[in-house]
Amino acid sequence: MSATEGIVFDIQHFSLHDGPGVRSTVFLKGCPLSCLWCGNPESQDTRPQLMFFPHLCAACGACMKVCPRQAMTLGENGPRFDPGRCAACGSCVPHCLRGARSLSGKSMDVKEIGEEVRQHWRIFQQSGGGVTVSGGEPLAQKNFLHALLRELHDEAGLHTCLDTCAKAPWPVLEHLLPRLDLVLLDIKHMDDTAHRKWTGAGNTDIIANARKLAESSVDVLVRIPLIPDFNDSDESLSAFGKFLREIGLDRIEIMPYHTLGLSKYRALDKDYALSPGVKPRLDEAVDMLTGFGLEITVHRH
Repeated sequence: MSATEGIVFDIQHFSLHDGPGVRSTVFLKGCPLSCLWCGNPESQDTRPQLMFFPHLCAACGACMKVCPRQAMTLGENGPRFDPGRCAACGSCVPHCLRGARSLSGKSMDVKEIGEEVRQHWRIFQQSGGGVTVSGGEPLAQKNFLHALLRELHDEAGLHTCLDTCAKAPWPVLEHLLPRLDLVLLDIKHMDDTAHRKWTGAGNTDIIANARKLAESSVDVLVRIPLIPDFNDSDESLSAFGKFLREIGLDRIEIMPYHTLGLSKYRALDKDYALSPGVKPRLDEAVDMLTGFGLEITVHRH
């Protein structure tokens, strides 16, 4: 795959929550983290994946006839999907009239993406919007990301935004800054041990990159996913407040824990590790972070 081709799992138009104005958000597959609460579990693996939603399946057998690896069979209790056999070729998807199967991830060229989002340039212009690249973690496809931002920012002249956890060497991120108008920086926890336990990786480089982004000329909005029993304690919130005030990033968006992605875990035959019924301490978080002189908004799903 060339540097101008990447694996995209979705493009959402008319997005209102991924930067200013009305935007198109391009979601890239692949992520160095495996957050226990991830709302897009299909984003973690760089490779295309077949998602099967059994509650939509009519057991018509059309998929069984076209699957080259017999990944779908019909058992006594209904359809059975064997992810181990599936090659994510997507042959079954167009034959499923109920939409029980979808392919997450396809190869796209930067020109193809550019042509698609350019169709909405009038809306971008009127609303002060543009294009956001999200994931997964876009930095996981760093060469493609750079080529895509060059197409969107330099060639198309669009307002560009990167939604990132900044889990990468600083030179990778620094190389992109001239082609970015805004960075949405996800910071999940200040403690490396807790971060590693809940996301599968440490946060040393993330915290270092946050400092460097604060010193750069790019506009930065910090996003904190507020997760119960992970980062909504007074101790954790205080650590956030002190750090962000210290480095001078004072615009914060809190993203409360939600379970909108639960059906995707079932579709990927993956277990969900958290308790869906628990709610984070949202009011307390807003009050405490506001007390550090930070400008707080709450992301409403």
